[in-house]
Amino acid sequence: MDRSVVGERYRVEARIGSGGMAEVFRGFDTVLNRTVAIKVLLPQFARDAGFVARFRREAQAAARLNHPNIVGVYDTGSDGDTQYIVMEFVEGRTLHDFERSGRQMGVMQAVELTEKLTGAVSAAHAQGVIHRDIKPANVMVTREGAVKVMDFGIARIETAETAPQTSAVLGTAAYLSPEQAQGMPVDARTDIYSLGTVLYELLCRRPPFTGDSPVAIAYKQVNETPELPSALNPDVPPQLDAVVMKALAKNPANRYQTAQAFRDDLERVRRGQDVDATPLLAASNGAEATQVIARPQSTQVLPPQTEEPGSGRKVGLGVLIGILIVALLAAGGFLLAQALGGDDVETVTLENYRGEDWPVVEADLERLGLVPVRRDLVRAEGQFASETVIRTDPRAGETVEVDTEVLVYVAVPPETVVVPDLVGMTPEAASDALDELGLALGETTDVTSDDVEPGQIASQSPADGTEVEPGTSVDVEVSTGPSTVTVPSVTCQKPDGAISELEAAGLQAEIVGEVSPLSNCPDPENIAMQDPEAGTSVDPGTVVQLWQGTVAPTDSPSPTP
Repeated sequence: MDRSVVGERYRVEARIGSGGMAEVFRGFDTVLNRTVAIKVLLPQFARDAGFVARFRREAQAAARLNHPNIVGVYDTGSDGDTQYIVMEFVEGRTLHDFERSGRQMGVMQAVELTEKLTGAVSAAHAQGVIHRDIKPANVMVTREGAVKVMDFGIARIETAETAPQTSAVLGTAAYLSPEQAQGMPVDARTDIYSLGTVLYELLCRRPPFTGDSPVAIAYKQVNETPELPSALNPDVPPQLDAVVMKALAKNPANRYQTAQAFRDDLERVRRGQDVDATPLLAASNGAEATQVIARPQSTQVLPPQTEEPGSGRKVGLGVLIGILIVALLAAGGFLLAQALGGDDVETVTLENYRGEDWPVVEADLERLGLVPVRRDLVRAEGQFASETVIRTDPRAGETVEVDTEVLVYVAVPPETVVVPDLVGMTPEAASDALDELGLALGETTDVTSDDVEPGQIASQSPADGTEVEPGTSVDVEVSTGPSTVTVPSVTCQKPDGAISELEAAGLQAEIVGEVSPLSNCPDPENIAMQDPEAGTSVDPGTVVQLWQGTVAPTDSPSPTP
């Protein structure tokens, strides 16, 4: 993109990403003095009405939303052939980039992150907005661990006039719901399926289905049942298996009906409580059943079974008997293990570390056999001392097994910027200097100064050398010149020269009459008298009256100043 400013206010600074139809730049809003992200439709699509409509739909959909886990949209418009969206600037990386780094989240970290995603999606659904492209590449994770959903490029806004059927399959194959893959009508539950695939990938390091082509993956989305997460990650508990499988139900009627319901079950998992995910899920064709059964060491998925007409009651009775048998076996195994002394898993009850120093907490958790994982949270001075613990997850008082990961949230001060010395600069030069540091020029007021030239900055607040947060405004006072002016002597000077010298001193001059010339002046027509006299202190702009000498004798008395 060659244009340096769009919309007459957004300065384009650096390219930070690109996609199939747009590029994203870091920019600066020169009106509100803040860093923004500017999404620009690629030139090859900017003249295509269909792409422009889709691009504007993204802005329309996201602008309806106001949620801490959704990237905010500030403005949208066109500048010549350039179509742009101005968004909140988020420092961090996508969830996709995190996964590509080779790192893997702990189970409870994955649950906590997905809770935040379901909160964002729930807020979108409340405004009638279906995202339809939830995937790791559309999720930003900031340095502080905040989660932001972005890219509503194929979102649909539900209205009474919205057609229930899409004309094309949109989205990314690995995260498509079965109905989306078939081009069928979609509603908010399609986002729930996509959230389930993201959670599955966080737990298992791969999506539920992979294949050699998008078509092959889409086929599996419609026709195959994924492996249980616990089959790929033994740390996944049975309750979480049930939650994931419910979110991934082929039939939308068997999924969570709202993102909030999904979120509530995730919170129950995190708290070690029973979940609402039902053990028996009807399959998409209404004739099959998939049963998720709790077990002491693993979770079993029973294969689909076809009912004969009139056999539903028998199948239900058989399933119920199966559940009871497995429950009895699990209880018996648990009692036997206790009798044999096998239930010797070591547990630890977490202490309250709030306000303690991070190194001390880290050492104590390691001593207890736990795995401390640091998470930095920015806190202003006075809220928490730097490098002290804000909270832990699991929280104080909870009992966990040895080797459990414990998230420790540690207070860190905001990144600071040193205010530069602006005294002697013009306001324009000062604004440029502050912009380079991520600061802004604030209120400008006039002040008299004996030391600073008019039009230059005489003082500033905060003072130079002060450490402040990025985005802070610096107020300045601009010199209008000295508070008083000493009247220079202009007698014996030619009238034009006298007037020029007085104006250069910040005064005004006026020739008001003639008087007898001064005897010591080389030219009798030079200035013979002035009022106020030389050496007098006056306000800037004061009028100095001048009398010019005359050759002709005059009987008129000299005027008294």
